[in-house]
Amino acid sequence: MKKAILSALIFAPLFAGCVSTTDTNTSANLDRNAAVAELTTRMDTLGYFHPVTVQVGIDEFLNMSAIILERQRKVMGEYRTQTDNYRDVQAFLYAHQKSTPEQLQAAIAEFDAGAKNKDEEIGHKIAAYNLANEGIYQQNVALATDLTVEIAKSAYILSQYSTAVAQATAINVGGKYVTSWLSSDEENTDSAKEDDSKDIGTALIKAKDQLALALEANDIIELEQATITAINELQLEQEAKG
Repeated sequence: MKKAILSALIFAPLFAGCVSTTDTNTSANLDRNAAVAELTTRMDTLGYFHPVTVQVGIDEFLNMSAIILERQRKVMGEYRTQTDNYRDVQAFLYAHQKSTPEQLQAAIAEFDAGAKNKDEEIGHKIAAYNLANEGIYQQNVALATDLTVEIAKSAYILSQYSTAVAQATAINVGGKYVTSWLSSDEENTDSAKEDDSKDIGTALIKAKDQLALALEANDIIELEQATITAINELQLEQEAKG
């Protein structure tokens, strides 16, 4: 239990800034929710269309890029849901983010002593929050491995089709690609999307962008996971000394 509580300390929002430290029912993740929501919108705008058949030899890469982004979008959704489900935990941890492990445990004990019933106690919620996020982190680790492989493929394939990619990139207005992949205009019909999917340069640009967005989401989650590991290792050292 002690280790779970220490691990939970780092779940204070990465982007939090606008939160009351006196009201544990206040969401401590307004800024992070905005950041995650914005990233999710970019994912949905880019799209996850698969399977596509552009050219033998690169179709597998194109489809895998779409699948990875779709999987990462799902993990991002689960990650955001946990934030919504445990707003009181997020607010409590944010309020005590500068506390030592001992101070945090004392704060939890004091808070729970004043609770009217089990549902109002924070200690068991913190442990449940850690447990709920463990599955998300494991999925993120698996995605990180797949991303590493596909990004390596991306570098090679893009170099092989550099002319086609350069031509597709050059077609822009105000620095934005004029393709159905990146535009949300109503004029982009399903048939237009199908035509664009046959263009090698455009398809490769989309795949590259899909991997970039997936990596961005992966990094957000991985940062918290890395902090958990660091805190757990520190706690193990303290227990060994004590």
